[in-house]
Amino acid sequence: MDIRMLKLTFTLLCVLVIAGGCGRKTGEVKKPSSGAICAVGSDTLFEGDLKYLLLEGNGMVPGLEEKKRYIDRWVTTEILYQEALKRGVASDPRIRARLNELEHQFLADHMLFLALRERIKVTEEEIRRYFKEHEKEYMYEYRVSHILVNTLEEAQKVKELLKKRSFAWVANRYSVDPMARRGGDLGYLTKGNMIPEFEAVVFKMKPGEVSDIVKSDFGYHIIKLVGMRKALARVTLDDVREQIMNELLVEKRKKAFSELMDSLRAVYPVSFFDDSYMSEEVESTGTTLEDSM
Repeated sequence: MDIRMLKLTFTLLCVLVIAGGCGRKTGEVKKPSSGAICAVGSDTLFEGDLKYLLLEGNGMVPGLEEKKRYIDRWVTTEILYQEALKRGVASDPRIRARLNELEHQFLADHMLFLALRERIKVTEEEIRRYFKEHEKEYMYEYRVSHILVNTLEEAQKVKELLKKRSFAWVANRYSVDPMARRGGDLGYLTKGNMIPEFEAVVFKMKPGEVSDIVKSDFGYHIIKLVGMRKALARVTLDDVREQIMNELLVEKRKKAFSELMDSLRAVYPVSFFDDSYMSEEVESTGTTLEDSM
């Protein structure tokens, strides 16, 4: 089961239970209806609840052991929840604000899931076409070194230093990557085991060439393609089918998400009271308070 979705589902359960239970009396155990599993005070967990809370992404219902683990968590949560109500925790404004935030986040995530699931299917034809277009990239291994820093300013400083010092010297002193002590050498890499930002640059480089600054989720990189060699083993479509499918799914998800948000921003305009809080992503589509008046 997807752990992220399980956590989100469990979070929503907590949100709805607390939000819907304020002011309710606990400890009033009613005679359970058919399908009841267990009860804590007046709250009962039914077999039917598990159908919605623990249904696998592929439609398969989890086994007994997973159900037991979930039920144990549910019981613990209910006991603590009912004690929280007794102590008036739910009336804390900070708690109410946090619950509101969690509910919004869960519903937004699920809305995104529903909107994208039909748009990001990958066909066999698309997989074969991708392999044919990128087959040459699978035929080689690429020896790569890199320098990783945390900020753009540091990356620009490193870029200037490389005009005077060797790549290994700069990497050893300024890179925050564990491979810095090896001059930034990552060894031989193949298509599929590099982060997408690396692949987009490395495959366009020639041996000995140093890249410009490359941004990723890890920070700012400067990459050097040290060399290339023929892959030790021939790669077939069957070897990389799943890898290609995942890569195409990521690409389609990004595209579909961008298109979805563009269409929704036209329906739900964004207004900022203070322009200094506006991110680059919002600047192209958002509006300031003055614009909306």
